[in-house]
Amino acid sequence: MKTRKPLTLLLPVLFGLSLIGCSSEPNLSPMSSLPEVGNTLKAKTLWSGSIGKGVGEYYSQLSPVVEGDRLFAVSRDGILAAFDKETGKRQWQQRLDKLAINDQHRSPRIAGGLTAAYGNLYFGSENGIVYAVAQADGELLWTQNVAGEVLAAPAVDEGKVVVHTSAGNLIALDSTTGAQQWQLRNEQPSLTLRSQSTPVTAGGAVLYGRADGRLGIALLANGQPVRDTRIANPRGATELERMVDVAAKPVILGDILFTIAYNGQLTAHQLISGQELWKRQYQGSQDLSTDGRLLYISDSRSHLFAVDARSGMEVWSNTELENRQLTASVVFGDYLVAGDAEGYLYWFDSQTGDLKSLQRVDSKGLYVAPIVAGNTLYVQSRSGDLLAIAQP
Repeated sequence: MKTRKPLTLLLPVLFGLSLIGCSSEPNLSPMSSLPEVGNTLKAKTLWSGSIGKGVGEYYSQLSPVVEGDRLFAVSRDGILAAFDKETGKRQWQQRLDKLAINDQHRSPRIAGGLTAAYGNLYFGSENGIVYAVAQADGELLWTQNVAGEVLAAPAVDEGKVVVHTSAGNLIALDSTTGAQQWQLRNEQPSLTLRSQSTPVTAGGAVLYGRADGRLGIALLANGQPVRDTRIANPRGATELERMVDVAAKPVILGDILFTIAYNGQLTAHQLISGQELWKRQYQGSQDLSTDGRLLYISDSRSHLFAVDARSGMEVWSNTELENRQLTASVVFGDYLVAGDAEGYLYWFDSQTGDLKSLQRVDSKGLYVAPIVAGNTLYVQSRSGDLLAIAQP
């Protein structure tokens, strides 16, 4: 399939509209200049490595995962590897591009982030292939073709691997064999973000954001729909203005469910009853992060916000990085950490929003939030660089 160039749009998050291809181009909105920061933090790099060619200039939600004493990472071109999380020593490597199932494809185009469960790794691709690989040695256990691109990490629970595809399908596969267990189809709007919501499982149900502005809930056992909740209503005269994708991963704190929509709002609902508790006018497609008390938002303009999870009241905001294509943030000790399209890693005081430090990690850019495991922050860059950074 020939990849078509996307339209050059005003908002960075629109780099990946599903109707117009897979690569990214600079946008027309002016990027704010780099803030002047004292850089008082000492964030020591423990080790660095690399994984294939990374994701290049393509839209991707690829992110490494830590399980036990290892870090697992994969590149878009199909290099999958395990690293000792303390030293960075490569323990094994698998070449997915050499598999027979990819003979008819120019590239494996791995796109959905890694999920570690049952001693295996589960992930998907733009080619509509879901993979299961053993964590111990990288052995391929099974592959399964599904209807649509797999752009987000699967949810794995109760012996099922649940993927949310670009076609709007929610599909459950047997975690041991890869056989399809059920499929739930949803109609897609004519124009959607390329980004897909990562499903979340809770209490025998799977929760997932939809491109029509709703949060869907289905039974994990058989895919039967339980409820869908309206998060955003399409408004505006153009298809772009009417886009209301719920592309961020839902967040559950206790018995409360939090969701944010593009061109929509941030909402809090009772998990069981679906009763709305509050809603606020924030919008975005990046995943939310939380420390259990505050919700942290990277919105469509790369503004950062902290919102009290119980009341929905704004605690602080930071607009210094406007249009720098900020990634989702992650809580790391006393700090909130996020990256940008020019490869800078930013450290904010999580309670005040003050920018404390920045460092350039990779000139090719950062595209997903770092991950945290214990006292270490792990970063994967567009060019495939891997870094382990100690807590300041």
